[in-house]
Amino acid sequence: MSAPDLPRREALLADSALVLVTAIWGSTFVVNELVLKETPPLLFLALRYGLAAAVLVLLARGRPRTPGVLRDGALIGLLLAVGIGCQLVGQLFTTASKAAFITGLSVPLTPVAAWLFHRQVPSGTNLAGLVLAAGGFGLMSWPKDASGLDPGDLLVFFTALVYAVIIVELGVASPKHDVRVYSAAQIVFAFLGVLAGRLLLTPFLGRPEAFFAAEARPLAFTTQLLFAVLWMGLVASVVTSLVQTWAQARMPAVHAAVIFALEPVFTALFAALTLGERLSAREAWGGGLVLLGIVVSELRIRR
Repeated sequence: MSAPDLPRREALLADSALVLVTAIWGSTFVVNELVLKETPPLLFLALRYGLAAAVLVLLARGRPRTPGVLRDGALIGLLLAVGIGCQLVGQLFTTASKAAFITGLSVPLTPVAAWLFHRQVPSGTNLAGLVLAAGGFGLMSWPKDASGLDPGDLLVFFTALVYAVIIVELGVASPKHDVRVYSAAQIVFAFLGVLAGRLLLTPFLGRPEAFFAAEARPLAFTTQLLFAVLWMGLVASVVTSLVQTWAQARMPAVHAAVIFALEPVFTALFAALTLGERLSAREAWGGGLVLLGIVVSELRIRR
């Protein structure tokens, strides 16, 4: 999809909206770090999407339903369930640093997905921005002691592939549908996908493997879990779904992907504030490259 002809103010608002979405996504890594050590991953995900689906369905009441909205919403929702599910499971078997880098591969993979599924050819400046942003991801997240891929790495890499497709398909379908109805359809199907996956795994929860052991943990409704479900359900799902759907209707998918490259920058900031982590010199240079990639991509859009 080519960049729509938007007034400068609306285009900047769409960019700012996606930056907000990316900041919220950055915070979710910290929330997951605090909660998932004692909480079943898929049950937590089901609680998150169940709450978000209920709220979005209420917000969508009375809104116009365009042809194909359920089909398009089901595609995004089921992809989202698979992508986030694989990411959570993959992190049980690989290091956080390797998982962050591999997930970030969705940025350079987005123009590949756009070309494969819709024959959309990215501009030169989009590609230049993506290369810079991907280099930034590498500097920030690639571990010094990386020693090859394991099953967890492969699962997280599959997440990156899924996220690239989601970014592309949102860019194609968002202009066709009402924001509230389309967002509600996405999250309802994401909830159903996660719930179905959890039910299918129930007979295997007595197995000793790490994932089954983690999923078999008892669900303790603590204050921390309640806060996490509210934040992840209302803010990281409802708000981000509405805002992302609205914003991506106003820009090419490749441009959106470059903005999403800010996620590790926000994650590093929130981790420093809440967990006491600090950026190394290499990570700081990587964050600078991510920002430079966004500026380079903006040069074409705003020229």
